[in-house]
Amino acid sequence: MSTLPIWQFDVLLLILVVLFAVVALSIRNLMGAAVVFGAYSFMMCLIWAGMGAVDVAFTEAAVGAGVSTVFVVSTLYNTGATVQPRTGGLAFKLFIGVVVTIAGAFLLSALPDFPEWGASDSPVNAKVAPYYILNTIADSHVPNVVTSVLADYRGFDTLLETTVVFIACIAIYSILRIDKAKLEVGEPAAAPVPRYDPGDSLIVRQASRFMVPFMQLFALYVIAHGHYSPGGGFQGGVILGASLILLAISFDLKSLLRQWSEKTLMLLVAAGVFLYAAVGLACMFMGGNYLDYGFLDSILPGEKDMARSHGILLVEIGVGITVMFSMIAIHINLASNGRFDRGL
Repeated sequence: MSTLPIWQFDVLLLILVVLFAVVALSIRNLMGAAVVFGAYSFMMCLIWAGMGAVDVAFTEAAVGAGVSTVFVVSTLYNTGATVQPRTGGLAFKLFIGVVVTIAGAFLLSALPDFPEWGASDSPVNAKVAPYYILNTIADSHVPNVVTSVLADYRGFDTLLETTVVFIACIAIYSILRIDKAKLEVGEPAAAPVPRYDPGDSLIVRQASRFMVPFMQLFALYVIAHGHYSPGGGFQGGVILGASLILLAISFDLKSLLRQWSEKTLMLLVAAGVFLYAAVGLACMFMGGNYLDYGFLDSILPGEKDMARSHGILLVEIGVGITVMFSMIAIHINLASNGRFDRGL
């Protein structure tokens, strides 16, 4: 039986990725560039899946091809979709080209210091990866090695990554949010609000009513089942946030704000980080190190390995809460131009 020519698909995907990247950078219509960028992310998703990095492919599909494209479209709703010509563009492009070339040459000069690609005697392949593969079941009762690495062996990294999401949400909120007092003194709008309202379409509204419950059910499955299959708190949180963003686009932004007020959103964004950090503090109170879930066996079901599994689930829920409500808050800020009144 002949083997499948996988390398031919890889070459095809690589060509498409480069083509979409060039088109996205050169196209003048920003809405078209956003669509091409989404296609680029989808091609990257296929490449990650072909390399066996299914969790990374899942994240790329949810964030790159999904929510990121929605964020770009939400921004264009208030700014316009046409690139304005600017003087001195050629000189600026040449300057950027020189900077990128120098930076790229500097990075490539460090390649000889790295082990050869796939070398079995490299530290990662000889010590780190085999330990994770051989001990993840015994240590944490989690078949998905990626989840055990991210939420257990390297729990500090994931805690800081969740904190970065929280800080990014706060930063976008601080930059874009416009107080009502500023609006009352007559601050001009950044751009006229388009006449089109997606909520006017009966088909869009009813289709979203049908899709959202299944999206949310799937997102909860992704969070709860991330121990055993690709997924986890980040991917599930993005899908949960996308479901409410779909409702906001299909109906009205105010309908979403009636259910989730501005203050509630920000409190829930912080609550996810607090839950993650609180699990680590609970481990210390039980006599262990920070985020050493095995010491929670006295308050969680099972022995130490099952306690670590349940501890991972708790922190994944915290990640999902922060990511979900960060996505919603960022969309509301971008779509309403920081006014929290109406938008895409």
